Amino acid sequence: MTRRLAGILLLLTACGSHAPADHSHAADEIIAAAKTPEERAELTRVRDEVDAAAKQRIAELDAEIARLQRENAELRK
Repeated sequence: MTRRLAGILLLLTACGSHAPADHSHAADEIIAAAKTPEERAELTRVRDEVDAAAKQRIAELDAEIARLQRENAELRK
């Protein structure tokens, strides 16, 4: 299961986008292939945690970009 979790983390990390979605679909096949309901629940939990962290990081980066654009505009005046 550790390899699956590592794989899912890699997939989700590579799939950070601004597309509106309730969750990252990169791990759907892995989650669907889980052998037990417990494993499926754990993989889903990990996916959701990674998604939340990625969304938070994207929001931080978006805020930083906006700040830099404002600073750049002020410097050009």
